[in-house]
Amino acid sequence: MYSKKLYSKEKLLIISFFVFITFVLIWISLISGNNGIAFEDTFKIFNQEETFSIIFQKIRVPRTLAAFFVGAALGLSGAMMQAVLKNPLASPFTLGISQASAFGASFAIIVLQAYSSTTSYEAGFITALFAFLTSMISTLLIISLGKKGNMSPESLILFGVALGAFFSAFTMLLQYFAEDTDAAATLFWTFGDLSKANNSSIFLISTVLILSLLFYFKIFWKFDALMLGEDSAKSLGINTSKLRFSSMIIASLLSAVSVCFFGIIGFIGLIAPHIVRLLIGNSHKFILPLSALSGGILLLLADIVSRTVLLPVIIPVGIITSMIGAPLFLYFLYVRRT
Repeated sequence: MYSKKLYSKEKLLIISFFVFITFVLIWISLISGNNGIAFEDTFKIFNQEETFSIIFQKIRVPRTLAAFFVGAALGLSGAMMQAVLKNPLASPFTLGISQASAFGASFAIIVLQAYSSTTSYEAGFITALFAFLTSMISTLLIISLGKKGNMSPESLILFGVALGAFFSAFTMLLQYFAEDTDAAATLFWTFGDLSKANNSSIFLISTVLILSLLFYFKIFWKFDALMLGEDSAKSLGINTSKLRFSSMIIASLLSAVSVCFFGIIGFIGLIAPHIVRLLIGNSHKFILPLSALSGGILLLLADIVSRTVLLPVIIPVGIITSMIGAPLFLYFLYVRRT
């Protein structure tokens, strides 16, 4: 009984630490600008100085919220994929779903000329729709091959890497034949950039994230059962095929809404769940929400680095996450082989 209480206190302490770090990084992000991290801007936030107020409300707040919600969406998406595929290397990036979303967005911009013939709202909707549709194609391919081909978790990851390369090749092909303006627009998808944050994109991503969390809170125990094996899960009355399909669809939606607005931001969905498992164990009651929180923390941190490491140059955040995530991905591969 005593050890159980102690274990609960440790988990509460870890959760409190995650929340504390989140608020600290949000604060640092809000006071980061062209001159780096300016702690004196903390006091300006509460003043009504007109110029700073415009910069704060129109640029810093949307970018900070976008970093948190996009990171949280990718973190939750990765946790779900790793759970239903029973593969710790699964994520929207490693399975090629992010690259498929980017291809769909590029197709809408270059081929359909979404931004030249419609309003910005309609263009954003069309782009998001095609990003989602292509991510669904990628997801359905992964699910069907995993089921019909009886592929191992490692083989699914290799298939995802190949699928991502396939979609990336077609994205580059579209860019090669595109007009300069369209090619430049799609190039930002491959970089991953948070500067395009606005109220509508933040609202959509946060809404999808919250609804996904509410859905998963109701069925988190099914993922714990699935970890024990297909037969054990089925003995508890769980339709594993339905669980895997619905979870992959929602995880892909989380990835698609992020990619369609901000481009490919790699490795957040891979790393965030691993950090949580390392600190708090394998219970999906904690893995799901904390993976979202961890993803938000990682992307907030990456965005702060991207804005301050080479002042006054702002590096696209996708470059930072890939530079950090790629070595960690290789490390996880090495650990699984040894």
